[in-house]
Amino acid sequence: MASLHRDAARVLDAVFARKGTVKGLVLGGKYANKKALYAIVCETLKYKDALEEIIQRSQLLQNVKKLPKTMALVLVFDLLFSRGGLRKTSCPHTRAVLNQKTRLKAELARLKIRRGITRNKELIPESVRQLVALPRYVRVNLLRTTVDKVLRHFAKDGYALCSHAAARAKTICRDRHLSDLLVLPPNTDLHAHPLYLSGDIILQDKASCFPAHVLAPPPGAMALDGCAAPGNKTSHLASLMGNQGRIWAFDLDARRLELLQRMTSKANCQIITPVHQSFLEIDPTAKDYARVEYILLDPSCSGSGIVSRLDQLVEQAEQDDDAGKETASSDRLEQLARFQLECIQHAFKFPSVKRISYSTCSIHRQENEEVVREALLSTDQFELAPRSHVLPDWTHRGEAIEDQADALIRASPASDHTNGFFVACFQRRSTAK
Repeated sequence: MASLHRDAARVLDAVFARKGTVKGLVLGGKYANKKALYAIVCETLKYKDALEEIIQRSQLLQNVKKLPKTMALVLVFDLLFSRGGLRKTSCPHTRAVLNQKTRLKAELARLKIRRGITRNKELIPESVRQLVALPRYVRVNLLRTTVDKVLRHFAKDGYALCSHAAARAKTICRDRHLSDLLVLPPNTDLHAHPLYLSGDIILQDKASCFPAHVLAPPPGAMALDGCAAPGNKTSHLASLMGNQGRIWAFDLDARRLELLQRMTSKANCQIITPVHQSFLEIDPTAKDYARVEYILLDPSCSGSGIVSRLDQLVEQAEQDDDAGKETASSDRLEQLARFQLECIQHAFKFPSVKRISYSTCSIHRQENEEVVREALLSTDQFELAPRSHVLPDWTHRGEAIEDQADALIRASPASDHTNGFFVACFQRRSTAK
């Protein structure tokens, strides 16, 4: 347990330093029990506001010398809010916090009185408690199995096949838009399921599966993923291509690229070449890259469409203390939009490229339609692929860009039961059908 607390504090340090998301840091690290680690970090973040007030009013950091703040957050969460409570270990920090147990519990009681509440869960911010519970989406890895085989496996596990998504436990259905996607009830935990452990299924949000389907590289194609890690979209390309052809996967973050290698190897992807390099530094006319026909771009974005991204609680707390909140947010979006546009314009330079998918998990027009509009204004060689080539049955389309909204895809938690997402597809005019 002591090592779990230390690892959780280390992840929180990295989250607060903006070195990554909770999920990315946990999955990318070499931790013994990632499921338990992810759970305690997420729960600590949910109660962060209350924990900080309790720690401050109890003067815990003054009473316990050399106790790091993040370790205090984790230990006090475990003491006051976890089901099993904080257990005594040989760790001096744990013993010191347990010695403050009476005072900490008294401060919790006072906090609840001040806020006029009776249940601990009411200390979680309203914005977190009201988050939409999305279905559990499962992408079938066609490199290892088939949809029918996966359905039969779940049937043996007691799951009932339904014609549409249901909230009732132990149900499963085929997705009506994507042929390789299955839908299960929210909060279905499959991390220990044998199909997940074997790589037969990939836990991936529905909207995150759109880019590969929209790009649609055929078997034997030359493809490139410009911002590839952690690798779900890259492995999806390999799955749709039937492990025929070649995919270059670029990422500037060595740790995340290592995670991509592990994930794609588990998925039996045999045509992916990971490259530790920025996509923007690639020479499009180099021998190999001059043959690239399909480019998937999912560059860094604000992440504003992600449901239950607890990392945003950290950002929100920092922004609430910042008198220049709106300016800071606007500046960040502007920087992201410039980078996103630069990625698209660099993709335009590849001499053989036919199609380019561009996607974000952002709800902001500035990162989505405006970036696409600027990209189109900068070229006379590319245009938006028509709706008939971009998930035509998906009804939630983009916002107007000179009457081309139908060519764009949007998704939102409230209306589509996915994370907030945006997808556009550029095609070379000479290859337009």
